[in-house]
Amino acid sequence: MSNLPQELSKRIGRSGEDYLEAIGHLCHKNGSALVSDIAQMLSVKKPSVTAAMRKLADLGLIEYHQYAPITLTAEGERYAERVIHAHTILLRFMTEMAGLAPERADEAACSMEHILTYDEISAMGTRLDPPVLPPEF
Repeated sequence: MSNLPQELSKRIGRSGEDYLEAIGHLCHKNGSALVSDIAQMLSVKKPSVTAAMRKLADLGLIEYHQYAPITLTAEGERYAERVIHAHTILLRFMTEMAGLAPERADEAACSMEHILTYDEISAMGTRLDPPVLPPEF
């Protein structure tokens, strides 16, 4: 996701953003995330999740200890919220403005959220009715 410290954004990468988005959804729903739930949500194998969790923990974005529930740090929560917010805007834009079917709109939003800057995505949100304005981070 652009417009965050460039170095951090590069170190997280697309896959890391997808993991943070999944963790963010699971934490909002359950208070924490489990490796098995993340694996199921992203259709990946548990060892892939474990490797990603170690990387995100090293970056200070999550609290991760083997076999324990995963939680976001304050910085991780801000990053996850930005990714979720961007995905929400893009999903609405693709369905409401571009007329894509929900499933295709979700696929497009997943790809676009890694390419466009947060400011570009936020500008798209202002075109929706009602507009989606960026939260204060």
